[in-house]
Amino acid sequence: MIRIVIIGLWICAVALGSLYFAVQQNSATAAVTSHDAQPLDDGKTEVFSVPIIIDGAVQGYVVTQLIYTIDSAVKASVKTPVSFFINDEVFRQFYGHYSDVKEVEAVKFEDVKQAIIDGVNARFPEPLVKDLLVQQFNYISSKEIRDQNTKGISRG
Repeated sequence: MIRIVIIGLWICAVALGSLYFAVQQNSATAAVTSHDAQPLDDGKTEVFSVPIIIDGAVQGYVVTQLIYTIDSAVKASVKTPVSFFINDEVFRQFYGHYSDVKEVEAVKFEDVKQAIIDGVNARFPEPLVKDLLVQQFNYISSKEIRDQNTKGISRG
């Protein structure tokens, strides 16, 4: 009987000790993260497409939607929606630099992402965009679009 009571007390002591150390560790981590945290805001661009032109003809479209995180303090000074600037920079990047890419997997998105962030941030006195994440990123060929549009129409 004494043995069972001692085992019960031991289990309670271990459980309480574990709980105490877990709470101490969590509060120390929360104090560090709240001290260094910057106020961030997020949003997403509309789904939009950039034409891929090769030899003067549209070969397809890059269809994309991005999620962005921005500095809340800098955003307060901007009157225009940030997604407009991001869409413009994505269009400039793909239309100007990647207009011959038909294979999406050939695009190194880390390089493109950094170029977009740098291009948008260059338009503001303080860096605004902190990060970009991909919601959607596809290449659709003109042939696929034509086939989709003529589906169900009999040729004759």
